[in-house]
Amino acid sequence: MAIKYHYLKVRDAKDVVVAEFIQSSILDETAIDRVGKEFEQLVLEAATAKKLLLNFQAIEYMSSAMIGKLILLNKNCKQAKIKFKVCNVSGNILEVFQIMKIGKVIEIHKDEKSALDTFSGPSISRWLGLG
Repeated sequence: MAIKYHYLKVRDAKDVVVAEFIQSSILDETAIDRVGKEFEQLVLEAATAKKLLLNFQAIEYMSSAMIGKLILLNKNCKQAKIKFKVCNVSGNILEVFQIMKIGKVIEIHKDEKSALDTFSGPSISRWLGLG
């Protein structure tokens, strides 16, 4: 049975499963555990499409423990052969991602449109300025 999402709004954009945070902050342990469960469900939902985008637009504050959940989501996506990317990371959260070098393990995009575009084309060519 599918869980009901409390912290994420999930939708399809073409052939990509897009999950958007609903809350502006995720700080307490109960919320973090719940988000972890929702991430597990996301992997199941994205298993067919093989493409998952996590949109951070609404997030202003999150606990450092959420980084662990994000890394676990990335690992689970890799195991399921799902292309996983994040977008709209800004402010303090972007700073933390840069300090922790999250961009080396998870593809980070400025906005949802540019992230969705990279799913459809040869992203290496686009990254090299050839696409």
